[in-house]
Amino acid sequence: MVTKQVPVQRDGVTIGAVGLALFSDFDALKKTYSRISKAELAIPQSNKLWQSKFSLDDILGEGEQMESYRGSLQLVAAYDLPVLISGETGSGKELAAHAIHALSDRSDEPFVWVNCASIPSELVEAELFGYEGGAFTGARDRGKPGKFELAGGGVLFLDEIGDMPLSLQGSLLRVLQINEIVRVGGTTPVSVNARVVCATNRPLANLVKAGRFREDLYHRLNVLPINVPALRERNDLSFLAGRLLSCIAARLGKPIPALAEKDRQLLLRHAWPGNVRELENVLTRLIITGKLSLPFTDPPSEPARDGSIPPLKRRIQTQTGAEIHAALERTQGNKRRAADLLGISRAHLYRLLKTQGVRSSEEPGPG
Repeated sequence: MVTKQVPVQRDGVTIGAVGLALFSDFDALKKTYSRISKAELAIPQSNKLWQSKFSLDDILGEGEQMESYRGSLQLVAAYDLPVLISGETGSGKELAAHAIHALSDRSDEPFVWVNCASIPSELVEAELFGYEGGAFTGARDRGKPGKFELAGGGVLFLDEIGDMPLSLQGSLLRVLQINEIVRVGGTTPVSVNARVVCATNRPLANLVKAGRFREDLYHRLNVLPINVPALRERNDLSFLAGRLLSCIAARLGKPIPALAEKDRQLLLRHAWPGNVRELENVLTRLIITGKLSLPFTDPPSEPARDGSIPPLKRRIQTQTGAEIHAALERTQGNKRRAADLLGISRAHLYRLLKTQGVRSSEEPGPG
């Protein structure tokens, strides 16, 4: 083919160019077009679908603690650096990531998310970096762009970063250092421009000590740390419950129920192992059924009797059992991962299971 480039100028300054290509035959044109990945052509259109859906206004709460938390999100959003969001399950880590994107200079660009715990370890690399056509069995003939390419100019949110395979962490570190990727099965580096925001409900520092998370990657990600407060650590539960009741009732088209004082006290005494997500579920059931139903309610305080468990010890056991149950539910009964979530050894977890009488999904039920 014969090519020609003509500069476009304005006031003596080159502001662009027009390219012209003349092909000697139609077969040459077809061969050239076949080398252009259909997936690559689709990136600009698909980017429009990857947008943040929440903002800082969606983070409900009042008081000095929550004002400080929202201020931290505004602060880190202003800097184009990696962010590591830590917090318990259900506390609102993804909501924080959305808010950071919406507050940043990249707010008009894509917000692309990946849950590292939900993707099989052998597919995580292809999901993040994409792959060339025929790179592995079952791959598309024309290849596929990865999440880093889809997030070009915007934010890539890596949820549950603590579950990323150790073998892939070095590749992620390289991307953070030089902003380049190589697709699976590819040979050419591809430049990327995506701000990385990570979230974890696991203590990464402990995983580093255990040799399950790279120390250099941990320090590269932990530039701007954000800690999402657990619901039991907040002092605005009554306010939050009222706001959530209004929002949920409006969404369901139901009247806002009145919260009796005894129900309010039950909410205040509950341990909330599932945090805000659990509170939303409880309030949704209240709106639908008219009854407040808590899966793990602390027993009322009463004088200890001979041979009975003291009230404080009983409350501690109840909260411990709730947290163990939530961890096993989160890991679908996997005791090793549940122990990691709780920050204890597997042997300690087995002892607690025996004393608490909690059964995981791995164990058969009666009969």
